[in-house]
Amino acid sequence: MGLRSIRYTGQALREFFRHWGSYFILSFVVGEAISLIIVPVLHNVTQALLGASGIPYVSYNNLGQIITQHTWGAVALLLLFFLLLLLVYAQFAMILIGVENVVQQRQQNLRAVFGEALRDLRRIRPTTVLFFVFYFILVIPFAGGIINSPLLNKVRIPQFILDFLNENALYGFLIGMFYLAMLYVGIRLIRVLPYMILDDQSAGEAMHNSWQETRKHFWFYFWRITWLTAVVTVVQTLWTEGLILLQSYLDNSQPTFAYVGSIATMATLQVSGLFITALATTLYYLLLVSPDTVIKAAPAPISVKERKKRKRWPRVVAALVIIFAAGIYLVYNAVYMAGGFDYSPITISHRGVDDHNGVQNTIPALQTTAKEKPDYVEMDIHETKDGQWVVMHDENYDALTGVNKTPRQLTLAQATKLTAKENDHAAPVASFDDYLAAAEKLHQKLLVEVKTTPHDSPNAVNDFIKQYGNRLIKDHNRVHSLDYRVIAAIKAQKPKLYASFILPYDLVFPETKADAYTMEYTTLGADFVDQAQDQGKEVWAWTVDNPDTMEEMIFIGADGIITDNLHDLQDTIKSQEDHPSYAARLRVYGNQFNWDSLNGTEN
Repeated sequence: MGLRSIRYTGQALREFFRHWGSYFILSFVVGEAISLIIVPVLHNVTQALLGASGIPYVSYNNLGQIITQHTWGAVALLLLFFLLLLLVYAQFAMILIGVENVVQQRQQNLRAVFGEALRDLRRIRPTTVLFFVFYFILVIPFAGGIINSPLLNKVRIPQFILDFLNENALYGFLIGMFYLAMLYVGIRLIRVLPYMILDDQSAGEAMHNSWQETRKHFWFYFWRITWLTAVVTVVQTLWTEGLILLQSYLDNSQPTFAYVGSIATMATLQVSGLFITALATTLYYLLLVSPDTVIKAAPAPISVKERKKRKRWPRVVAALVIIFAAGIYLVYNAVYMAGGFDYSPITISHRGVDDHNGVQNTIPALQTTAKEKPDYVEMDIHETKDGQWVVMHDENYDALTGVNKTPRQLTLAQATKLTAKENDHAAPVASFDDYLAAAEKLHQKLLVEVKTTPHDSPNAVNDFIKQYGNRLIKDHNRVHSLDYRVIAAIKAQKPKLYASFILPYDLVFPETKADAYTMEYTTLGADFVDQAQDQGKEVWAWTVDNPDTMEEMIFIGADGIITDNLHDLQDTIKSQEDHPSYAARLRVYGNQFNWDSLNGTEN
């Protein structure tokens, strides 16, 4: 079966290069139409909807409030969600119909392909929409290589949830099983949309037929997908590394031409990204159109001259598009390679530690970490039984102290008698007053996360602001919280106190009074950063511990980075400030180039 998959991959590659112009135009036009037209329109409609409905943000912790207090807004958001699914379906239908059109050499133009996709949309029934909810939300995040869309970029599991689950062996095993189950379901249902779009079958019929067809052919599709993915990955990697190697040669042996060469090599990387995107799109969709074998269809009964003309014009148009794109890229590249976009994000030590150098949220760890001079030390506080504030992240002392009590179950005096242990270190649990005093003595600015629970006292937030607001402003400290009520109260009572709203998901851009947004890095994209900065708000990415991810957050323009590995972050920033070579800049760009988007789009 492996050899058959290799032969099939060869057939698919030959098919792509026979009609590369048509496939490139199809991938580029559909992808750019979505990125430049559909996505901005959806964004503007969503922002207008939130403003009209009085909904400041959309996240897991306010869904109930949206439903109960903004009913019509919730209905409108739900309709918008279904519209999103239909647009994803339309995108998939256009590419699938277009690929089949090229394979069968029907010579339909893009207008005809688009019209056929719209006619297919008119056949959608309520059961089809319900199927989309299952298919796109459950299957696509695990089979996104085949159906990838900028419209679905936010449908992902944030890394902090995976980290939490993997900390428990049972949860880790269960999530592994879940991934395997979704892989299995995704392959078993791989033929559903082709049946619905190309054969006009209902969702129920398509699901049944796909399940039957793949009943004894799971490995057949698995190995085909694996080989196609391997080919794309190898082409992408070799091409990128080859360009970086070429630029390294120019940097070292031809310094006079190194800068000009870097602009050209980067443009080559960008244009090749469009081409490889078209290649990947075509290979995957060919699998859906012709899973058994890719056979060159008989040409249409027209003259040889007309056939050559029809074959030539897509390549001419594709070449012109590539040249035009390269021209635009050259301007950007000249500025990028000259360091025109360089900047240094603020460094924020997560929970006051660096690479396990102490117990999180304790004064000894603060004292050790402050020596490395982070811009801010992030730390967490909870209200205690007697209305005071203790420095603690978890809602239970058990993990660090072995005492199975919540902060609201112990007084501050009782809490500060506990000893926290972590990473072969031990330190007393600290009160916020003592921690704040220690930070002031060290001249270390803090980013205070105000943790709230349903068990807090009714006036907990107001009391915190009254007790600490002016002091935090004087020390140039900042505050952030997952609870928007905290942010709203701070901006109402102490508008000079800098407050950031923590968002685990980049679902819809919020319209809040926050000064900044603290975003979970796996759901953070350049578009969110751009929108926030356009409004004069900063964006801090959390929790970023890998140097490659740090580079990515710097690349998309995050104003601050929260990390458990402060030293690594400082080294990463320093490497970009010390006039890196053109080859190094090219590698950073290559690492962040959105190769995963298989529809000709970029983040």
